[in-house]
Amino acid sequence: MTVGSLRELLWYLALTSGWLAIILLGSGWYARRRFRAFLKFPLTEEVEHLTHVWEKRVSLWTAAGLTFSGLSIICLVSWLIAGMIP
Repeated sequence: MTVGSLRELLWYLALTSGWLAIILLGSGWYARRRFRAFLKFPLTEEVEHLTHVWEKRVSLWTAAGLTFSGLSIICLVSWLIAGMIP
């Protein structure tokens, strides 16, 4: 594997994971909105169940989005370092 092809791979990985991070963080934001909306409803068994479901989704989507964001930054830094290698 040459440095040029490694550089391309890192660039595409950084770009893809960056876009995935945006999508996942957007999903986390939507889940947080739904969770807060369910907190305003009168408490029934179904609302309580849905509140727990959306609360779990908030942490899941946000954690996944932050993970992909970190992966994108690592790939971008690696891409920059690979560009310095002759």
